[in-house]
Amino acid sequence: MTHPSDSLPCPSTYTRLLLLRWPTATERLLAGTGLSAELLVHHGLITVSQQLKVLRNARDLAARADWALDFGRQLNINSHGPLGFAAISAPTLGEGIGALGAFARIRGPYVAYSAVEQDRQLILRYDTSDYPLGDLEVALVEILQQIALSYTRAVLGEGDSEATLHFAYAARGHAGRYREAFGTRCEFSAGFSGLALPLALKALPCPLHDEKIYRSSLSRCREALAGVLAEGDVVARATHWLAAHFEHISTHQKFTSLPRLEQLAGAWGVTPRTVIRRLAERGARFGDLRSAQQLEMARRMLDDASYTVSEIGYRLGYGDAANFGRAFKRLTGQSPGQYRRRAR
Repeated sequence: MTHPSDSLPCPSTYTRLLLLRWPTATERLLAGTGLSAELLVHHGLITVSQQLKVLRNARDLAARADWALDFGRQLNINSHGPLGFAAISAPTLGEGIGALGAFARIRGPYVAYSAVEQDRQLILRYDTSDYPLGDLEVALVEILQQIALSYTRAVLGEGDSEATLHFAYAARGHAGRYREAFGTRCEFSAGFSGLALPLALKALPCPLHDEKIYRSSLSRCREALAGVLAEGDVVARATHWLAAHFEHISTHQKFTSLPRLEQLAGAWGVTPRTVIRRLAERGARFGDLRSAQQLEMARRMLDDASYTVSEIGYRLGYGDAANFGRAFKRLTGQSPGQYRRRAR
């Protein structure tokens, strides 16, 4: 039975690296995919179903439960195109984690990602419930943890062990290798899978920050994300569209206007009523999604000391600092000044 995400595009990076790992097993790795080594030379994208089939072939070829731990070591944040560049060149560790949460789907559309603050931790979370990964779920989480760790170590240093890795599943038979493979704390049956860092590290500057590269990479990530969002994934598509609008507002010197429902309907080629109905079917409302993105952009701008509170309020359409302050406190329980001090 096919899944709506089976034909979504994803980079062939993992497949090409597996071919390099087992150069004499090309036929076995590509069996049942319709791919060839020659085709991969000229095409950077394959489908979700093809990539997952290659990973299953690799598992069978390795004949070991811990194969993904070793393969994950081959992957680092620099091998992930514009996503990697956005994370590495971000102003702070928090914004880099935020970029991974927002755009990691362009590398693996079969997992949903999010960056959240919870219990004084900054968490990059992987949600594997969207797509039936079955026997590949553990291996893919192990690979994702290796990639996330490679990013935090690029910012914090190779010897850093501030991260805690959470696994939603109970310890498997090869879990004894986790400490050796990851080099940091691991918690099983944790309720979610993801990487957690102390929230105090959120504002830590990234050593390779470059504003032009960061903004350019974010733009390329947004373009790529549009291509991997399924037609029926209306909440993610609307959120992505709103985030792009607020990104535009934040980088210009004057407030233009808040994104409107009519604009989103026009971008989708449907009526506003249709947008309202499609979002309602997923339990969402345009106004709530817009407010969430407005708040997210406010937090990002407050984390940047180059913006004054008045300037943030003006750019986000609140008219003056007082209106912005009241709205921000109503939504977060903190004034903008309190949030800024806490973040630092």
